[in-house]
Amino acid sequence: MLHTIERIGSLAGLASFLGLAIFALLSFAHGRDIRRLREWAGSAPERERERMEATQNIAAQRAEELRELEEARTAEHEAVEQRQLRRQRREEGLPEQTRGERLQERFSGFGESLSRPALLIVLFVVFVLVAGGVVYAVANSGGGSSKGAHQASKQAAKKVKPEEIEVAVLNGTSVTGLAASWGGKIENKGFELGAVTNTNSTFESSVVMFEPGAKSEAKEVAKRMSIPKVEPMTAEVREVSNKAKVSVVVGEDNAAAEG
Repeated sequence: MLHTIERIGSLAGLASFLGLAIFALLSFAHGRDIRRLREWAGSAPERERERMEATQNIAAQRAEELRELEEARTAEHEAVEQRQLRRQRREEGLPEQTRGERLQERFSGFGESLSRPALLIVLFVVFVLVAGGVVYAVANSGGGSSKGAHQASKQAAKKVKPEEIEVAVLNGTSVTGLAASWGGKIENKGFELGAVTNTNSTFESSVVMFEPGAKSEAKEVAKRMSIPKVEPMTAEVREVSNKAKVSVVVGEDNAAAEG
């Protein structure tokens, strides 16, 4: 009896061990399945988003293909209508294209040319060069004008002394001795008297003439001698002025006063 109980206990213990082993295996498999299920559940939204994006891409691609197909059909239809219209105009003895259509075709070709990258780059370079040239010209003109104004103001500020100005006196009338009379007046005003002679032609009005660079001196002479007219020196006056920078030509208006 005791031997039988010991044998049954040994079998029960073996069965319990086998049961525990089987339970452990089942638990491990169950845990692995649960883990896989959780991973799938966690990645399900990402897969759903990917499927939606793929579907949207396919739909957009399909819509683009349909749009291109529709544009091609429309262009082909317009081309057929255009050919028919041109054939009809030829049959009627008219030009195939109107002036507006020719202009539109030229401008459309010009617009297509502008869309080319190489042409756009060339136009950009030309624009930069032109803009740079304009800026450079403006800058230089501004600097030159300011420099010229500075020099002019500097010259104006410099006081011209009468004794430093050589003045030739020319008789531009037929009155004898008029140049000598005015020569005395020139010396009385403090100027250095230069050549005293006659001109080859007659002058109606008295005038003070000057060589380049001696305009301020000529204005000083005109002011002191009450002669309103100041002009650049002519070749005729220069020829008889004996290198004087300023010449007073006495005209008929002052000849009458002398008379």
